[in-house]
Amino acid sequence: MKEIVYFNDHVTTLFAVEELRRLFRGAGIEAAIKRNGPPGPELEVINLMLEKDYNTSGWCADQLSLKNDGFAVIEDEKHVSIIGKEERSLLYGVYDFCAKKLGYSWVHLSEKRQHPSAKNTACQEEPLFKRRGNVIETVNDPIYINRLIDWGVKNGLNEFFFTFFLWDKIKKYVEGELAKRSMNVTLGGHSLSFLIEEKGHQALHFLKDIGLQDRVIKRIKDICRESPVVTRVSLWPEDVGIGKEENAAFMPAYIAFTEKLKEALGKLNVQVEHIVYNAGLEWNMLERSGGTEASGEADVLYAYWGRDYSRSLHHRGGGQARAAASLKDWRAETMKNGRSFTVLEYYSDHFMLSELFPPLLNRMKEDMDDYKKLQVDGILNLIVPCHLKSERLADYPWKWIHQLNNYMFAGLSWGKEYSALAGDYRSFLGEEHFSTLLKLEKIIARHTVWNVPLFPARVVDPEKVKSREDGREIMRFLDEVIDFLENQTPAVDDRLLAIQTKDNFGSFSTEEMLLIYFDFLKKSAAASKCGWLEGAADGL
Repeated sequence: MKEIVYFNDHVTTLFAVEELRRLFRGAGIEAAIKRNGPPGPELEVINLMLEKDYNTSGWCADQLSLKNDGFAVIEDEKHVSIIGKEERSLLYGVYDFCAKKLGYSWVHLSEKRQHPSAKNTACQEEPLFKRRGNVIETVNDPIYINRLIDWGVKNGLNEFFFTFFLWDKIKKYVEGELAKRSMNVTLGGHSLSFLIEEKGHQALHFLKDIGLQDRVIKRIKDICRESPVVTRVSLWPEDVGIGKEENAAFMPAYIAFTEKLKEALGKLNVQVEHIVYNAGLEWNMLERSGGTEASGEADVLYAYWGRDYSRSLHHRGGGQARAAASLKDWRAETMKNGRSFTVLEYYSDHFMLSELFPPLLNRMKEDMDDYKKLQVDGILNLIVPCHLKSERLADYPWKWIHQLNNYMFAGLSWGKEYSALAGDYRSFLGEEHFSTLLKLEKIIARHTVWNVPLFPARVVDPEKVKSREDGREIMRFLDEVIDFLENQTPAVDDRLLAIQTKDNFGSFSTEEMLLIYFDFLKKSAAASKCGWLEGAADGL
């Protein structure tokens, strides 16, 4: 029989004990639990302890010095010690141990178990990036969010980012799940109108009104005081462009406001950052002008909208070279000032990537390597649902589909080897379907090159495009997508489509969901082609 021994009563430690016992039981193994003390006779002991406790214990052979979020698993004949830098790290260690020892996996939101392949669970793991999280702006679905929180910690994430207005709706349902996992929580996003309680206030007006700023700061402070799980505030201006002349005044005033906000939140131990983001494709909101000095107090979140995801960060075409230069500039300035620098990516954004949603497995691998070389501190992945522009998309299972990218993002941002993650995909999807996803990435990701020329429309929005300058090239692209899907992916059974809805993906096998995904891609490409053809026929 096993015995789980723990050494403190922190809520996350107790949850780690609970999870380890549950996972043992799921594998047919019973485990007793004990708060410290000598082990029982003839019991195989699993110690759950913090690094500081291990280093002062009688069985410490070598002192550990883990980075934040790091963990170690140390084995001998009758004892296993799962050691975390802090309480959340214990959870990472428990899940890693159970994956290797008991065969558990969490590729998708559901929990799977197969025969374990690893005999030795000993390891020392530390994350590649300090900050690894999902950004959720509008998804008012607490049941789904709680599943995502549970999945996130099992896959090494340490943060969830919510808009203030979404947090106001869901906090009573999700706060406890975040707290017992010691997850970092950032509040912010495009929430200024919510905090002011008025619509139509532009950022420039707000930044000139000291009284309004003080009112907003007080409200943010009250929210953070009511929710101790909040660890960071990242309040963004409205999602509209600010012209070059206006921006000369905007960015310094915005940075000054974040510094003022940080001072107000200091006693609550809440960090503050500002965003640099090309809202409305305005470069001056992404690039640092000569008159703008980087903050010595506030951290920076960098977000470039309009990337061609078929190309690397270092591609010289389009706006990518300019965006990369801005990224390097802000990174250099934050390093000089000792501030954190995080990149927001759009790997799960169904608006930018549309219903022609591409797997981005190889792109993310290259990105993580590049971001690490650039000494980026953190990566966040934005989750945006599919835009329901027609009844055809009413049953589009975006929650299942975006996880194809979110799993790879979580693993790579932790620092797992691409080959190991690819092996997980092969086990989950099958070799043939995994190969299909890699081919699809090369074909479908190319549509993002038109996001900027067509802005605010996309390839799937031909009815919104006035100029048909790129129409012929886009139709050739769509023909290639349709041809690939018709000839290299199996057709889905129409009887399955009759019962499929956007949220009942748990009722289908992985293979069935992949076929449903392929079917939506095929229909979306065909519908988009028809729209471009109609526009061409009308002479637009």
